[in-house]
Amino acid sequence: MGFYWYQDDPDLLDAEKMAMAKFFPSFNLYTLEDGSGRLYWRGKVQPAGKDGTVWDLMLIYKNDHPQSEGFGGSIQILPAKPRLKDIASQLPIDNEKGLGLGLPHIYRENFGRNEEYFICTADPKYFKATQTRSTSAASSLSWACKWIILCEMWLNGEISDDVAKEGMY
Repeated sequence: MGFYWYQDDPDLLDAEKMAMAKFFPSFNLYTLEDGSGRLYWRGKVQPAGKDGTVWDLMLIYKNDHPQSEGFGGSIQILPAKPRLKDIASQLPIDNEKGLGLGLPHIYRENFGRNEEYFICTADPKYFKATQTRSTSAASSLSWACKWIILCEMWLNGEISDDVAKEGMY
């Protein structure tokens, strides 16, 4: 019995590699250098097309993959560039509430020594983790690309706050 999920279930790791190679071949698999043994994919996407932003993303497996604790499931999507924290800091402040308007569908968590903002790609009730199926890095990245398109549209004023924040898309 291995210590890491990918040692316990090498078939799942192979399936993850095949899915990423098929749908996102420019992403590469690495191990975090923090001693945690966590695997992550890193690559760039430009889901909104040639006029959209190029996003440098890290898809980080939690050690309990493929379980579904919390929003985002067991695969965290961390934009390395642009950083969501930087985007959020540029949003206007709601003067009545004294709060930033905030980016929709993100969550905050410590990563290393810093708090980072992650894209929420899975509501725990929709995350799949069974003996024969599980949400994969490729499916999480697909949801992240959808989020990026909507976020860019929202930031550009192309969709309303209600559409962006309520997830009615």
